[in-house]
Amino acid sequence: MRYQNKAQLIQSLVTPEDVILDVGFSGQGVRYGDVAWPHALLKAHAKEVYGLDVQLNPAFVADPHYVQASAEDFSLPMRFDAIFAGDLIEHLSNPGLFLTSCKRHLKPGGRLILTTPNTFNLFNLAEKLAKPEPTVNRDHTCYFNSKTMRTLLAKNGMKPLEMSYLYALDVQFTESLKKRFLNGIYFLLSRVTDKFLETLVVVAVSHENI
Repeated sequence: MRYQNKAQLIQSLVTPEDVILDVGFSGQGVRYGDVAWPHALLKAHAKEVYGLDVQLNPAFVADPHYVQASAEDFSLPMRFDAIFAGDLIEHLSNPGLFLTSCKRHLKPGGRLILTTPNTFNLFNLAEKLAKPEPTVNRDHTCYFNSKTMRTLLAKNGMKPLEMSYLYALDVQFTESLKKRFLNGIYFLLSRVTDKFLETLVVVAVSHENI
């Protein structure tokens, strides 16, 4: 299974009846108000959406749907049909604590939907050939692939319902000539296999809800 972009992912995994918590909603490489901003896509598709982030833009402070808190230790007076965390877990110091907080806030049968960079995506592998380490966001603390993600989930009482991939991040930046060349190879490889795609998608539930 693969998703072309986050819009398709949200349309496929979120229902109009869902009450959603979007953890780390303000980042994800897209400006507020952009049509590709995942939080806006969630609000357009779900019944009701709440947001949590370690820092809140002043525009959200007075809205009771938004909470300033750490993803690793949050406590809200309600539970959710789904928790969405787009490109968040790789920024955390303690991802297991994040999963524990999510478990506490999921309704029975509720699911965690997260995305994170695929360790072995084509761009990482190409850069590793050319220099000591691939370029990485300065705030990232770890890499994940499907094997390490399954282990992390199991150690924290969760089980994956789906492990899949996302083709495009929709991040806004100017691409170099080299990156555009790699994009062509990326496209061709994607016609054969998903394993070199840029982003890993995980849908997980608590063991208690299986």
